[in-house]
Amino acid sequence: MILSKLIELDFTKQNFVVLLKSGADRYQSLYSHKQIAEWCEKFWYQYSDVDAPEGIENLLCLLADVETQWDLFLVNTYSTDELQKMDLDKVKLPYSWFDGWLSEVEA
Repeated sequence: MILSKLIELDFTKQNFVVLLKSGADRYQSLYSHKQIAEWCEKFWYQYSDVDAPEGIENLLCLLADVETQWDLFLVNTYSTDELQKMDLDKVKLPYSWFDGWLSEVEA
């Protein structure tokens, strides 16, 4: 899989919230849903083998969920042939999923 243009934001809770809000924005998202999923995966990997600080530890399940739901959405929505030909940066997850993740982060 070809990676999208890297989101150059530090791996913090605040930036996670910024990206979830961007993903939930139907009109002016600065990043593709693919970019957001890739950023979440990289964030998760940074702490997957070490003890994460408490504020980060609470985010790890959500970070993994964003990336996992991206993958599941692709394989459950498109055929292998479609996935090989399409620009995945144009694929949109349901916006309500971002709202749900945001409510979990802010709870």
